[in-house]
Parts: sequence; C-alpha cells; structure tokens
Amino acid sequence: MKLTYVYCIVRSARRPSVPRVPPMPGADGIRVMSAGGGLWLIVSDVPVQEYGEDALSRGLHDLQWVGRRAMAHEAVIERFLKARAVLPMKLFTLFTSDERALNHVKRHSRRIERVLARVDRQLEWGVRLTFDERAGKSADDGASKARSAKAARAETGVGYLSRKKDLRDHTRLRLAQARSAGERWYRVMSRQATAANRRKALEQTEHGSRLIVDAAFLVPARRSTAFRAEVRRHARDLSAAGVAVALTGPWPPYNFVSSSSGRSS
Repeated sequence: MKLTYVYCIVRSARRPSVPRVPPMPGADGIRVMSAGGGLWLIVSDVPVQEYGEDALSRGLHDLQWVGRRAMAHEAVIERFLKARAVLPMKLFTLFTSDERALNHVKRHSRRIERVLARVDRQLEWGVRLTFDERAGKSADDGASKARSAKAARAETGVGYLSRKKDLRDHTRLRLAQARSAGERWYRVMSRQATAANRRKALEQTEHGSRLIVDAAFLVPARRSTAFRAEVRRHARDLSAAGVAVALTGPWPPYNFVSSSSGRSS
C-alpha cells in the first residue's frame, strides 16, 4: 500500500518540471499533480511500511533517520524557488491517497490562497548577527597586551583579580554596544523587506548569549541582489562594533507561512 507524500504547493501558469533530485527515501519518484487554478502539488508515492503511523513513531526517535528525510524534503522544495510562489509543507505531510491530498487543498483553499498571495514572487533570506570579541579592536592591541603582561608579572593577587574584573566589565560593555548596533540594524533592514521574522527565543537561549539577532526576511525576488549588497555593506560597519554577520539563502518562505500549510490525513 502506498501513501501520498506532499512536499509543497506551487503556483505556476505552466505545469512545473519534475526536479532531478532524489525523492524521499523509499519513494517511487516525484510527481506533479494539478490542484486546479494554477496550483500544483509536488508529491511522491511512499510505502506505508516506512511512512505509516507505526513506522513514523519508531523513526522519529532516530535522528539520523529523520535527518535524511528532512534533507530530501528540503532539497525537493528548493528546486521550485523560481516558481511564482511556493508553499512548503511540513515534514511528513502524508495522505492516504491523491484524492485526500487534493481535498485537503480544496478545504483549506482560502487560507492557502492568502499564504500564496503573501509569498508571491518572494524569497526568504536568513541573517545571523553574533558578538565577536576579536572584531573591531584597535590596531594597538598588541602593545596593550604587552603592557598588561608586564604589569601582571608585578601585580599582587588582588590586582590580578581586579584586572580580570575590569576585563569582564569591558566585555559586557562591548556586548551591550554590539546588541544596540544589532537592534538598529534589524530596524533598518526590516524596512527593506516585505516582512521580517525575528527568532528571539533562539537569541535568548542562555544568559550572556553571543547571538544578537537571528532573523528571516521576506524579500521580493527582483530585489535579492540589492538586499544581499545592503547586508554586506552593513556588515563592514557592524564589524567595527564587534558584530559578525552571516547571510544564508535564498530559501523557500518557511518562516512566512501559516500552520495551515499541511497536516497528515
């Protein structure tokens, strides 16, 4: 018995081409199925022995098993980034038949249309700002270190502890300044995107975290080059404040779709 596995919903005036990438492990291949109105479901037939309820229950306890499937799922979706709009489905969105999958799209058509309208001709970019103690230091750091080392040899235990405290205070001050610079940067870049989603829960995972900003930006595809250039331009200025910038993408709009994008049925 086979199940219908859905990777994503694509909006396209023409039938999308089947991507030349491996499908989910155990799948027969990748198919494109019309949902009407210029919507297409990207699906695979997968064996119930590997993707049924019992099999999933066992597999979800195996990180390697899940990881292989998550990578395959994402690789297929990324092949449709050039489509007018793509709605990624959750990992392990399964239906007992094609008809059930199509009925799901029909039942949730209004919500799906709203999401597709939001991400129409848009791409997601991820940016992480982290505090880098080595960045932004003055050129005379070497001389300062030499003087500190000479003083350290002559100081008492109390002096040593005092110097260590001063160093911690200085680091905390630089971190606070870096956070302020990151906040300003986020406000500026948010105005250059259609939407922005900041993952503050990740930024605050631990006290004194070096992660300053973890954000996703929804950007019109036509502005991708300009957006990348702007991030890189700001990266040079942020470096002086001790902030390192990492840009990733483009991605499907994972962070800008609603929870209605897919459920097993």
